[in-house]
Formats: sequence, structure tokens, C-alpha cells
Amino acid sequence: MWDTARQLDDGKKNTWGFAQLLEHIDIGILVLDLERQTIDYCNAAFFEVLQDDKLCRDYRSLYDLFVRDIEAQGAFAQAGRIPHQVTHQGRLYGHSVYAAASRYRCVFIRDITEKSRLESIAQAVNAMDNIGFIFSGIRHEIGNPLNSLKMALSVLKDNVQSASQEMLTEYVERGLADIGRMEYLLKSLKTFSMYENVELKDLHLVEFMEKFISLVERDFHSHGIRIRTQIPLDIAKVRIDERALHQALLNVFSNAADALKGRPGAEISISAETRDRLMWLVIVDNGCGIYPEQLKHLFQPFNTSKPDGNGLGLVITRKLLAMMGSDIEVSSRINVGTEVTIRLPIAEPMELSNEKRHSSVSHVNG
Repeated sequence: MWDTARQLDDGKKNTWGFAQLLEHIDIGILVLDLERQTIDYCNAAFFEVLQDDKLCRDYRSLYDLFVRDIEAQGAFAQAGRIPHQVTHQGRLYGHSVYAAASRYRCVFIRDITEKSRLESIAQAVNAMDNIGFIFSGIRHEIGNPLNSLKMALSVLKDNVQSASQEMLTEYVERGLADIGRMEYLLKSLKTFSMYENVELKDLHLVEFMEKFISLVERDFHSHGIRIRTQIPLDIAKVRIDERALHQALLNVFSNAADALKGRPGAEISISAETRDRLMWLVIVDNGCGIYPEQLKHLFQPFNTSKPDGNGLGLVITRKLLAMMGSDIEVSSRINVGTEVTIRLPIAEPMELSNEKRHSSVSHVNG
């Protein structure tokens, strides 16, 4: 099907026919024969993009990864042309699928891992600059308790001579509760703006995590939550602001603790590995999970499903990470759990020694 180059001139052979053209573009192209269940064609860039020789030669795996879910949609002709994303071995791929006759599917594939990371950082920086949106939320959040407090004081003023002790107590308590709500929000906003500048230093991730876990494990253990870590001792240093990463992780762990309330075998696991000159720090819990619709708005200020939350925790987290040239990604499944991936800049190449090459630090509390 794809071995013959169509002639562009009147019968003269053109060395730059379709086959040659497809071999010289940087987009991975794959053609699957659904009837024979075989790989009908793939160009050189396809192997360079996927960098997985076994996958590149496996029809079933390629079909399942890039085509199956799109094929299952009713309006395939429209759905296939929409850009899709899929993750394989820590890489993020963007792809579109087209029907070439009834039995063939043509897939165009790009590695968008770095593009996605940079876009995520850019989005976080943009959110930091979106002051109007932030203050709109502040106005709403503070306005309600402020109006309630004003009303309570007005009632007390008008009835100061005749008010009973019970009435005075009721309105004073109502006013104090409203003040408490505003104080909580202002404390959160203080956290949001406390790191105007970060001080980046080269730190050992193992040492940092040991200190961090020692601070939180007692509280988590008291709530029946076990923390497991598996980080290689010889893993590369990261270039971070220790305070900022500490605050970011506290927000992530706080969310995990909320998701684990009442769950049997509650556990948070932490792992780390280097990929593409970045440190991938992965925090996984087996909590209640996050609904897909919630997941879409996870990083919007003041968006929260918690009755006592303010919706700033993950906004703060992404802001702090962006300031360090890092980013965060969250995936989740209802009643299965949530996975948070934080990608941190590596300070220097890994230095392996014979003694530490196969060593790792394992920590379990509880």
C-alpha cells in the first residue's frame, strides 16, 4: 500500500515521492491493517519517537495504546482527528488517528513530554499573574462572613439596651465564627505570597525526604495512615528551595490525608527516579480518588470539594514548584486512589559508587 511512491510528474520518476517524503518528516507515522491485524507501514521517525523497539513491532500493543479507545467512540471520524494524549513508560505522546479506507488506521504521533512540562510551568506562571481572578475569589470568600458580621453587629447595636444574655451570646458567637472564617482565608493567602523569591540549592532528595517524613509521620500514624518510601540512595541531587518544596509537599500530603479518612489499609507511597534530566517524585495514595470533572478544575483558585477548604492548596503548590522550574501532574481513579507526580530539576549528573549502586532507602511507618 505504502511502498509505491505516487508520481508527481507526467510519467517521470520522482525520487521525492510519498514514501521518501514520509521518511524525512519528524512526526511518527503508523498504519495499522485492522483486517489482518498487522503493521502495514511505519516511518523512521516512528521508531525515534517511541524509542521502544518491542512496542514498535507489536500490532496489538500499538492498537490498544493509540487506537482502541478512540475506535470505540461513536463518531470516530470526528473523534480521531481531535488531538489525544497517552502515556507510555513515563513519556507523554500526542496523537491523532485517521481512517484510511475501512480496514486501515493511520496514526500520527509526537513526543510532547517536554512541551507539556513547559506548558504546565507557563500555565502556573500565568495563574500567578492573574491577580484579577484571585481577588475576585477573595472578594467573594471574605464578603459573605463580612456581611454576616456587619448584620450581627447592627442587630446588637439596635438592641443593646433590651437584648437578653442569650441573644448577646448568640450574636457574639456568630460574629466570632465569621471572623474565624476570614482569618483562615487570610492565613492561606499569606502562605500563597510568602515566597516572593526562591533560594535554589543543591540538595540530596533522600536526606530532604527523611527530614520531611520525620515531621509528619507521627500525625499520620495517629490517623492510621502508613507512609512507605522507596528512593535510591545514589539518586541525583535536585536543585530546589527547601522551604518551598516542603510547603508544596505538605499541601499534597494534606490532600492525601483527607482522601484516606476512613479507608482500610490507608497508605501513602513515595518513589523517585531520574528521567530525561528531571527527578520524578511520585506520591501515591489508596484513598477515595477524585472525580473526572473535579480533576479538570483541580488547579483553579477557590475550587474545592471540602466543606472547610479554601481551594488554594494546589494553586500554592503549583506556584511554588513553577518558581523552582518544576511542575506537578495529578491523575486519579475513584475508589482506587490518586497519583501525584512532581518533576524537579536535577542539580548534577548522578555519581554512582560501587558501594551504593544497588542500595536504596526504605522507610515504613506504622
